[in-house]
Amino acid sequence: MVRRFLWLVLVGVSVFCLTGCETFNEAFKQALEEGSNSENPNSEDYRPKFVVSINSVVEYPRAGDLEREIEGIDGKSVWINSVPIFSSMNISDARVIARPGNPDLCDLQFKTDRAGKLKWQVVSGNHRGDAVAFVVDGVYFGSFMPESLDDDNSDWITVRVGIDSVTANGIAKYAKKNYTHYHPNTASWF
Repeated sequence: MVRRFLWLVLVGVSVFCLTGCETFNEAFKQALEEGSNSENPNSEDYRPKFVVSINSVVEYPRAGDLEREIEGIDGKSVWINSVPIFSSMNISDARVIARPGNPDLCDLQFKTDRAGKLKWQVVSGNHRGDAVAFVVDGVYFGSFMPESLDDDNSDWITVRVGIDSVTANGIAKYAKKNYTHYHPNTASWF
């Protein structure tokens, strides 16, 4: 009799907690959300941060499917081609370069993979003399003129965009993790 009573109490409490207790459900959802903010780039829960994309600037928007207006950090907007011509998918490492005479502005150097190096050669050739948009996490940070590679044997490219040091350091900090996330090790799939 006592055993049956304990069994009914256990079943009743379980049913209450799993179906009717909103506090339990909210705590469970919160625990899931906190667990989804992983710092391990090989985890499926990793969320890339400080994602860089370089997009063509659209001078005369036709509001086509490939064009979109994005807002900048200064509140102004610019029209870009929504398909990036270069992005964090090809940046395996990044370095911050302080501008001489103006420590508030920073430029960046990106180490690229082979595909990124080829893309950059196309970007610097096709956009010679034209400004391209520098976008971080979907926010327009400014425009710059892409420079061709000084040394064909080097994997490092220089982007003279002049952004704030906090954003530049964030890009440098997360470049390797983002690259690892976009190019997972296939051995971890099994």
